[in-house]
This record gives sequence, C-alpha cells and structure tokens, in this order.
Amino acid sequence: MLLDAFGRMAEASNWLTLGRVYHVMGINIASDGKKFYQIVTHEKPGEWPNVGYYDSRCFEVLTNFAPSNWRVSVNRDSILIGPEAWLGHAFLEAFHDHSPLTMRIFERECEIILQEDP
Repeated sequence: MLLDAFGRMAEASNWLTLGRVYHVMGINIASDGKKFYQIVTHEKPGEWPNVGYYDSRCFEVLTNFAPSNWRVSVNRDSILIGPEAWLGHAFLEAFHDHSPLTMRIFERECEIILQEDP
C-alpha cells in the first residue's frame, strides 16, 4: 500500500515502488506513536542517494533484525533508531547538502546493515 505525505492511500509514488524490497536503514517513532522507516529510495552509481522517512504502513516486514551499528536516540519529539553516526541533526543536514565526508560515513553504515541482513 502506498501512502502520500498526509497518510492517504495513493496509486503511485515518485519515491517508492510497489513490490520492491527496501532495506530499513533507520526508524523514527514520532511522539504520536506513528512509525517511519528510513529508506534509500533511489541509488544509482555516481549519483547522490535519495534517503527519506516513509510511513511504516507502506511496507511489509520480511525480516526482524537489528543491525549491530544501530543505536537509540530519544528526544522530546521522537525516538530515532539507526546508525549512531547518522543520529545527529548535523549529519543529516550535511548529508543533504552533499558533504563528501558524510557520503563515506553513509556508505560505511549502509554496508554494515546490508551485510548483516539475513
């Protein structure tokens, strides 16, 4: 099932493809209890990957495992679960600004998650 940004059913998405297997790179649990998965939606060699949080109801979970690099960060607005190096607000801003250093960190942490996925 695809949902738009307002939680309404959608027939298509610019970011997600029905039937495709995505790896969850992190989880955001909002203060209202809604859960969002951090997903790499588009990744082509030589291009900066698109990463975003998507409503967990859009996905069927195929495996339940927690990668060894995941940590938990609790703040007043949400609970974030993901690679420790990504949990800081500064990392996400720098990543979306295409900082070369963040790309190396991003790739390293993704590789850990993908290698450990059963």
